[in-house]
Amino acid sequence: MDAPLVSNDYDCVYKTPHANHVQKRVHGSVTNLRSYKKRRISGASFDFAGGLDENAVPGNSAHSGGTIYIESSQSFSPLNITPRTRRISKQFGFVDERVLNFKDDTNLFTSKHNDDSTMTLLRRSASSLFYDTRPARPTSVTENLSKRRNSLIVLDSPGLSFDPEAYPITWSRQNLISVACYNDVYYQNLNNKSVSVLCSAVPPGRIGGIQWGDEKHENYLAMGTTSGLLQVWDAGAKGGRGVLQHTWRANDEGSFKSLSWNFDVLAAGTEDGRIILNDMRESRQSTSLQKHKSRVISLQWSTNRNHLASGDKDGVVHIWDQRMGKPLVPMSLKMRHKGSTKALAWCPWKPELLATGSAAPEGKIRIWNTSSMASHAPEPVHIIPLNTSVLSLQWSPHCKELLSTHGSSFAPLLSARKSTSASSHNGNNPTNTTEKRLTYTKTPLTNSITVHEYPSCKRLMTLTNAHAGAVTHSCLSPNGESIFTVCPHEETIKMWQVWSERPPVPKGESAFDKYVIR
Repeated sequence: MDAPLVSNDYDCVYKTPHANHVQKRVHGSVTNLRSYKKRRISGASFDFAGGLDENAVPGNSAHSGGTIYIESSQSFSPLNITPRTRRISKQFGFVDERVLNFKDDTNLFTSKHNDDSTMTLLRRSASSLFYDTRPARPTSVTENLSKRRNSLIVLDSPGLSFDPEAYPITWSRQNLISVACYNDVYYQNLNNKSVSVLCSAVPPGRIGGIQWGDEKHENYLAMGTTSGLLQVWDAGAKGGRGVLQHTWRANDEGSFKSLSWNFDVLAAGTEDGRIILNDMRESRQSTSLQKHKSRVISLQWSTNRNHLASGDKDGVVHIWDQRMGKPLVPMSLKMRHKGSTKALAWCPWKPELLATGSAAPEGKIRIWNTSSMASHAPEPVHIIPLNTSVLSLQWSPHCKELLSTHGSSFAPLLSARKSTSASSHNGNNPTNTTEKRLTYTKTPLTNSITVHEYPSCKRLMTLTNAHAGAVTHSCLSPNGESIFTVCPHEETIKMWQVWSERPPVPKGESAFDKYVIR
């Protein structure tokens, strides 16, 4: 019986089962009368996912009909490579003795290869485009609070309001930090650490919010009470205690909590959804704006002083134009959250950007571009879902980062419970109503201080153990580097250095420094 032919595509030898000697290697073109071109085996024709039959793979000692394959000294390679491909690959430096041995180092600039060939230089130049060598940013939170996660100052503040809608602290342009404790307002000069009593609220109401004046009224502090009293005190008088300058009272019993200054105009939100604009140059209320249907819990003027943002208990946000005296967005196109919106922050380096944050049951940060709201329905340019109550927001004036303080966290999915209406007892069809319940849980964002990057919205830092309770409010320092945070559960306020000022750019040497014109 003749031995079967073996193609030289497999580098192997064979023997017949009845023969005791190994025959020589035979080429298929020699044994045939007609010459056939040797067929190449392509690696793409094999099914490597399903595996190869061990009886058909060279290198396994198994019987295949009358042929026994014996392992060869050369390894089987499924790669489809021709001599011409190998020659070209060697010429361009992609392979050496092994097939397709191209391997890029982690950093070609620090590798130990000293090959200065043209292809090596081109490879180094192309590889440099794929490595992100981002320089350290001294202004970012990653170089400040992320490395030093300790508070700089801790001030005991007994009597802080447990109302999450209150504004019990404010930071003046003269580096004075004021705190509302019970019915008194204290302030500390952070330059010399002296503490003084500024003013006191008249019972029966308590202090709902305090706010230092802007650059035109740096020594003025506005105070709103829960009994509908709004006062302005001058802290620049000698002796430490303030002097009462103005007093306004609401028409009905309500509370003033949210306050915001715009030079001579002081905006205050009321319980019935009105925004009262009080002019320091007049003793009466100048303007009253009415758009909200629930109490106004947040107010803030934009950095260019042209717009006023207001948020209410129902999560509705309106933008008011100081130049036109009406909201930019009509009532049918309102900006709305699914939770109360206390957190508002205008961007200092891009005045048309407004960040809003909502509490439970939504827990999201939305960033709006107010320059494109007059013509169509407002849509946020960015949404950051957190499933955690957002209680305050602060933009950094030194870098593109946004800070948020948080309260309790909750599950994103709401469970529903169906109940039958009492109308079924009257013979009518029962009506199914859905009652949604919120499941609270503990996450790394619970009671935390978090910083997000803009516009990627990437979370840069989360300070989980900042406080033992909800961080209800925060205020930014005059230089934009530090913040004070409030935790009524601890009855403390803490100061954190979050950012740093941009270092001065070194001045280049000019020709006028070298030469003098005579």
